[in-house]
Amino acid sequence: MMTPRERLLTALERREPDRLPVDLGATATSTITRGAYLRLRTFMGLCEVEPEILSFTAQSVRPHTDLLEMLRVDTRGVKPRGSSTFKPAVTTEGEYEFFFDEAGIGSRRPCNGGLYYDLFHHPLKDKDAAEILSWPLPRGDDPARAYGLREQCEALREAGYPVILSQSIGRGILHEGTALLGFEDYFTRLYDEPRLIAELSERILQNKISFYDNILGEIGDLLDVVTEADDLGTQRGPFIAPEMYRERIKPLQSRLFAEIRRRAPQVKVFFHSCGSVVEFIPDLIEIGVDALNPVQVSANGMSPEVLKREYGRDLCFWGGGVDTQEVLPRGSASDVRDEVRRRLDVWLPGGGYVFAAVHNIQADVPPENVEAMFSAIDEYR
Repeated sequence: MMTPRERLLTALERREPDRLPVDLGATATSTITRGAYLRLRTFMGLCEVEPEILSFTAQSVRPHTDLLEMLRVDTRGVKPRGSSTFKPAVTTEGEYEFFFDEAGIGSRRPCNGGLYYDLFHHPLKDKDAAEILSWPLPRGDDPARAYGLREQCEALREAGYPVILSQSIGRGILHEGTALLGFEDYFTRLYDEPRLIAELSERILQNKISFYDNILGEIGDLLDVVTEADDLGTQRGPFIAPEMYRERIKPLQSRLFAEIRRRAPQVKVFFHSCGSVVEFIPDLIEIGVDALNPVQVSANGMSPEVLKREYGRDLCFWGGGVDTQEVLPRGSASDVRDEVRRRLDVWLPGGGYVFAAVHNIQADVPPENVEAMFSAIDEYR
């Protein structure tokens, strides 16, 4: 029998492991949100505990070891720390709770029943070029970010688990720009002031490279997977014109992935992009993406049958195991089991697949349906 690490690495090499590798919580985009997690623990008869938050704005969490072992999850992640100078805080004013991240980007959540923090403040919106290019980005090279990671990685490796860096610094190159300027301002300037956006994007890239210099210098020899995210698709189609992506964003991503591999040649690149991204998949393969997440099967053109046939030889699919828009929150337990079986019938043959739901399990998902998802997975084990 393979160890969980061997199982995952075999799938990432697009070969069939001894059994289906399963992920829950190794990354900030393949986990479960806080409310759903707490209800699931109660449903499974586990004690009440407060989970570690992976993404504060999304309220996604890292499940505790007792639940991961109960569900036979193969993956484990390690999370870099924040900057030594950043003190996260939530303030309340009127009907909202407010949170500002390390880059000064603001999110808010309704006090009365709010589940997530939505973007509302873009610090560089309508600013001039001098302000945009001098805005202080979070320091990727802050030594505090790597504090304690090596001990965590060594423990996971000793226990036979893969070591996955749960998240990077900030958002992706495209989405950090949109969060700083706001979507309208960013995309208008992308066309009207391409040199300015190119310089901002280069600053974001260099900050990410400094982050990986820092982290990989500490744990690069122990890491198996790094995770990057940059949403390129909407429900209906590309988020950005493919030709614009290839001209302005792809070269920067290519340089980033090359720098990661220069420092840690064995590392696999996990890339997260929601929506309909089928038009970008050949580009992602070309620049060195090993695994695509979350594989949003409900989006246009994202048929598992087509994706597996066209790209399964070159790409591992990490996700797409069950639809989280309709089936998981609104279907019956029987609907969930049927959906998982249908998806696995397509994804499993030939290897190159890691099970995860399509993005995070959201707050409106009944625990019975999460249990049904894992019971269906066990049929394939």
